[in-house]
Amino acid sequence: MNDLSRAVVLTVDAGSGSCRALAWDVGGRMLGLSQQEWAYEPSGHPGGLNFNTEDGWRIVTECIRGALEQAGPDRTQSIRPEEVRAVTSTSMREGFVVYDEGGEAIWAIPNVDARAQKEAQELLAEGLGERFYQLSGDWTSLAASARLRWIKHNAPEIWDRAHHMTMLGDWVLQKLSGEFVSDPSLGSSSALFDLSQRTWSPEIAERLGISHLLPRVVESGTVVGTVSKQAAAATGLLEGTPVITGGADTQLGLLGGGIVDANQFGVVGGTFWLTAGVADTPLLDPEMRLRTLCHVVPERWMIEGCGFAHGLSTRWVRDGLLRTANPGIELDDGYERLSELAAQVPPGSNGVHYFASNVMNSKSWKHPTPSIVGLSPFTIAETGLGAVFRAVMEEGAYNARGHKELLEEVFGHGIEEVSFVGGPSRSPLWCQIVADVLGTRVRIPNVLEATCLGAALCALVGVGAYADLGEAVKATVQTARVIEPEAGARAAYDELYPRWRALNDHMLEAADKGLAPHMWTGAGAVGPQQEAAAAT
Repeated sequence: MNDLSRAVVLTVDAGSGSCRALAWDVGGRMLGLSQQEWAYEPSGHPGGLNFNTEDGWRIVTECIRGALEQAGPDRTQSIRPEEVRAVTSTSMREGFVVYDEGGEAIWAIPNVDARAQKEAQELLAEGLGERFYQLSGDWTSLAASARLRWIKHNAPEIWDRAHHMTMLGDWVLQKLSGEFVSDPSLGSSSALFDLSQRTWSPEIAERLGISHLLPRVVESGTVVGTVSKQAAAATGLLEGTPVITGGADTQLGLLGGGIVDANQFGVVGGTFWLTAGVADTPLLDPEMRLRTLCHVVPERWMIEGCGFAHGLSTRWVRDGLLRTANPGIELDDGYERLSELAAQVPPGSNGVHYFASNVMNSKSWKHPTPSIVGLSPFTIAETGLGAVFRAVMEEGAYNARGHKELLEEVFGHGIEEVSFVGGPSRSPLWCQIVADVLGTRVRIPNVLEATCLGAALCALVGVGAYADLGEAVKATVQTARVIEPEAGARAAYDELYPRWRALNDHMLEAADKGLAPHMWTGAGAVGPQQEAAAAT
């Protein structure tokens, strides 16, 4: 078992819409994958969503077993438990789990839970918003600070029993090994960190009264325990298999795309689109619009802008329009068919615009209700399904451009190249749109599952297959292709992008006036009433 050339590692991805388990070899080649969707439960409180840990663990165990059984096409049999040298996890950020003294989960939420509006406003009224941002790199919108205070105020029976807390990816590690632990990338997404120290902030913890809840912090790629007897029986893994820290989905997506050095920039496409830059210091946006978190690579930090619901928007077009009208079209064929239609539409989608995500402003982070503008009953062919889908694709790129411009402002220089990873990077059309809208060279790495590959590299470092994450990236990640902007399309988008921004502002203004609902409002978001109060 000392020969690592044939090592297999397993990664569990607790994502926003599903759980996936993937098996990998030492060269970063995926051997098996199993996936199941999951849903969140309404909490009964405005904006509140619960994560069901009991059902979630059932799905995790079934995915692990499925990944071991569904080996790659060149393998003649399933992966045997003794072949798995390590297991690790990644997850959506911000979501977390609270446990009692015995280690049982007693409260859990996903990242988009927004119940703690009142508590966030209380923190701001106490003057803690800016101070916490300076320490942790994030505003109260998705921070655990307001959510923990919500438990204390609204569920005292939970608060009195609370003994541990972990992020969702760390919950997977805890279920596998019994250990309570976090890494800097996931831990910092709680906004409870001191970024400069890459661990929990004593000041924030003392102010909130949560020091007793916080787990130990170790860097990604560290062995923290082994698979327990109970977890082995549930998952099919071998008892004693090393359990290794992975990290947050976006930071691992950057790692899997080879975006690890200072002044490298990337777009991670998926349910949410993250446009990020890497720094060798905990660089903050002076205007507190963007957020800064720890990268999975030691002595690296990531500053990002987050776009909402892009992946869900493409799914809505596929399932709500295309497949509803054509039930015979398979899921796997839907996006290809829509891309073919969108490729026949020129830049600007014949005047059709799609809106779902505002450019990030942490202090007032709100999104308008999803809308389509520009449909015409007089030009059905020009503004039909192909134009709608291209408008959705363009909206993701417009959002990335808004964040790119903010990153250029914070870094103090222009961005000439962006790496693009995630599901949308598999679409040649979408890659070209991103290059044209951003006006930059776009590098596409040779990876299909960047986040889970990043997690696998952490596991491989943990078992000694590579000395560190930098060596692992160099051995497994190469450039598949480079896309340059097309001059004509770039010029067109330079004119179209300001229109999209202006129209998006109108959509947000309508929601602020109560003429339409917001799709999502971050806890502590400053609205017109608060702005007026501040002005007086």
